[in-house]
Parts: sequence; C-alpha cells; structure tokens
Amino acid sequence: MLIGSGEAWPVDRVLEFQQRRPDSRFLRALDQVFYNFKYRAIERRQPSVVVLGSSRTMKFRAGMFGDRADAFFNAGGMINSVADLHAFCFTRPPPRIPDVIILGVDLWWLNAQVHPVFRFESEVDRDRAGTFDQHVIGARWLLRHPAILGRELGSLATRRRPDAIGLGAREGRGGFRIDGSFASAVPVPKPGEPFVDREEPPIIDRVRTATANFIPTDRIDPDRLATLAAVLDAYGRQQRLVIGYLPPFSTAVADELRSDARQSAFFAEFRRVVPALFSERGFPLVDASQLGDLGMDDRAMSDGFHGEETIHARVMQTMLRDRRVHEMFRGADTALERALASPRTNDWQVDLPPR
Repeated sequence: MLIGSGEAWPVDRVLEFQQRRPDSRFLRALDQVFYNFKYRAIERRQPSVVVLGSSRTMKFRAGMFGDRADAFFNAGGMINSVADLHAFCFTRPPPRIPDVIILGVDLWWLNAQVHPVFRFESEVDRDRAGTFDQHVIGARWLLRHPAILGRELGSLATRRRPDAIGLGAREGRGGFRIDGSFASAVPVPKPGEPFVDREEPPIIDRVRTATANFIPTDRIDPDRLATLAAVLDAYGRQQRLVIGYLPPFSTAVADELRSDARQSAFFAEFRRVVPALFSERGFPLVDASQLGDLGMDDRAMSDGFHGEETIHARVMQTMLRDRRVHEMFRGADTALERALASPRTNDWQVDLPPR
C-alpha cells in the first residue's frame, strides 16, 4: 500500500512521474520533505525563474509568468530562515543559478529570538521514504487510520486517483503541482462568508500571546540582516535579478503588529529596512504586508499569514510595474489580466492553465 499509493516513493521517482504526467499532485502524509523535493526538482529541471521562501510563497504559479512559464519553479517551503538562504546561495548552490529569484522574506527571519526549526544542510538530502524504518512507521500510521487503510486496500485493485502521489494527496489534502506551487484542497469560502483563520492556534492568538514566530524583540538582528545582505550582494555580482516580496498578514494580525507595543517597533523597522536593503542594491521589492495596499481583504487569505493564489496574482501585477521585471516576463501582464477577469477566478483561485 505504501508503494502503490506513492507514499514510499523516493523523491526522484515522484519527479519522474510528474514529468510524464504533468497534472499529478504530490503530498505525503508522513513526511512533507519540502527541502528535498524542491531542491531535487531545481537540480533536475534547472529553472531560470525560482521562488524562494517559506510556505507563504507557495501560491505563485507558472501561468503568472508569461513567456517564461516553462522556465519557472516554485521552491516555496525550502527556505525558512536567512541561514537556509545563505546555504542555498553559498554552501549548496544548484547546478544552474536562476536568472530571476523571487525572494519572500518573513518578519521572523530577522528576529534573533526566533530560532529556525529546520536547517537546509541537514534537510536538503533527507528522504527516508524507501527505508525499512520509514516503512515500519508508515505501516503503524495506516493501522492507526483504519478508514484510510480500507480505502487504500480497495485502490490497489481499482487504481483510484492515479495522479495523486502520496497518502496526503490521495486523501484530498491537495498537493504540489509540477511547477512546485501548492494546490490547496480546502473548499473556497462562499461569497459573504466571514474570514476564518485555519491555523491552529490562529495566527492572531500567536501575536497577542507573543509566542511562536512573534516572540518580542527590540530590533532587527544585525547579523541576520548582514546575512541577507551578503546573499543579495552575491546574486548582484552574478548579475541575477532578485525581486523581494514581503508576504501578507490578515487585517487583524497586521493591525496587532502595528499597535502592540511589544511588536510595533520591530514590525515598522522590518518594513522600512528590508525594502531599503533591496533598493540599495538596485533590486525591486513588493511589500504586501497590508492587504489594503493590494486592494484586497481577508477573504483572499486562508489563515492569518497565508495568502492564496489571487493575492499572488495581484502581487505579480505589482512586480510588473518595474521596467526590468516587465521586460523579463513578457506576456505576463496580459495573462494575469485575462485570468483575473475570468468568471472562474475567485478570492482564492485564479483561472490559469493547469501546469
């Protein structure tokens, strides 16, 4: 069952399968392997346009990039700190350095009180899917989920959902497309439904209790800022274009970050210093921290700090106002205008060609 479902497939097999079947989706139930999956895809496909950042950047899609859609890959989820970014740039650069990097910078990357959970160097090669230990863990997991076990027993004969790789994808939890973007399986809220923060605990509670990624700090950590600057300088010397992106927060979260005395100084400094850092090196940046600046509201958010596809389409339109970005992605403005005007586009999903 673990092999038949794709749960126990090595990442290389997943990538080969997606190359043959571009409509397939990949998501394991036991181990997300963001780092290994995204890095191996970059190694194999050598894209010229790459999105780097946390899960908050996963909704950029190839169809948003005009003529360079086929050269695009979304590596969101692989970079979760400035240390990860430094390792990708200096320690384990891919065989082909992308021509364009869209870099999502999270607030807590520059907070010395928030310690990264993962390390790029140890995670990028980790893929235990085919090991004996992982098979034992997988068997135990199936036994603890008898309904899934029953469905997978039946699917061995019927080949249910052949384009869903991994138990997560097969159980309807969404999955990664061939372009690296994440296809969410959460039902799109109906028009007029109130915003719901689907994180647990909700992001606004984390801000108010000053926990998780929102531990108070007086200022940006100078060492972490220097690391970010060193990466930008390196890509500048290599004549790569880095496009900065500050991902959005829900209205309540952004308001709390601005008004809470424990958070406000750091949040304000972040929004001032990071754009200046990019500008000093001649790189553009879009600050989407506040949804109103994009003409959007909380209906386009799935939780307090994850924006859905429609937000990222609007962010891409804003990026295209920069002459260099516009020239780099010819046809993107037309593709985005057409997609956003489509009646099939809603607050979460944009009517783009499948990829």
